[in-house]
Amino acid sequence: MSSSPADLFHLIGQPARTAILQALLEQRRDAEDPTLSFTDLRRAAGISDNGRFNYHLGELVGLLVVRTDDRYRLSGFGFHLIAPLAGGAYDLDADPAPLSVPGECHDCGAALTVRPDEGVLQVVCDDGHVINHGLIGYPGVVNDRDPDDAATALALLSTTMTELGVEGVCPLCHGHTDGEFVTDPDGGYAYLAPCADCGNQFATTAGGCVASHPAVVSLFDDHGVDVRRRAPWTLPFRQLGAETVIAEEPLQLELRVGINLDESLTVTLARDGSVTSLDRSAANN
Repeated sequence: MSSSPADLFHLIGQPARTAILQALLEQRRDAEDPTLSFTDLRRAAGISDNGRFNYHLGELVGLLVVRTDDRYRLSGFGFHLIAPLAGGAYDLDADPAPLSVPGECHDCGAALTVRPDEGVLQVVCDDGHVINHGLIGYPGVVNDRDPDDAATALALLSTTMTELGVEGVCPLCHGHTDGEFVTDPDGGYAYLAPCADCGNQFATTAGGCVASHPAVVSLFDDHGVDVRRRAPWTLPFRQLGAETVIAEEPLQLELRVGINLDESLTVTLARDGSVTSLDRSAANN
């Protein structure tokens, strides 16, 4: 069994083993029975040499593949490791076409599109302003979806990943994050929470820190809006600079949520991103 990341990379860094794992993933996806016999798995993996196949399959059994009664299936860990293949996460040739999404650029008012950059998705306006850096998502998030559905899928991913990062869990490796507000070069304050394990530089806005707070969710729900399904770039309170500094030392930020509703929620945050006070009132107050 592999005991380090280097061992794991060595274990799967061989085309025959990748083909075996891919075949078992497709079996799990397409058939009621997730297992394959030795012969059927060899054929599905496209490996003609029986001895070569037996050797590589034997290397995978234990950590990534489970053998039961002369049949084989992905282990739980093997599935979670290889599943992103189905979404094109490791397809170096994947180049999904830019997709128009609802919303407009906060700088110039231009229309927005989602497009890949360095293997991740980002929202860019027609004039080149980057609206949302490093959206978590593989090409499958936007493939075969209309603009509204794609924006909703990205919103749900963003909500989930942001909540993890704010709560001290790295969205990428599930390691530990510890964050605080820092001044952003573009103005305003960003919440930065580097991961102590993988080094991911998780960042969000003051609005991102409170987007899943029960009081915020309740405010929008009372007005028929599921804020978790709203793309972050369409919500004014989630934009960089939406906050107001009300104290420098210790730092306190004030954020007004729901300014387009008939009532709003004023949220005060400390430097560590925690909510220190809430005040819900009519919009004209």
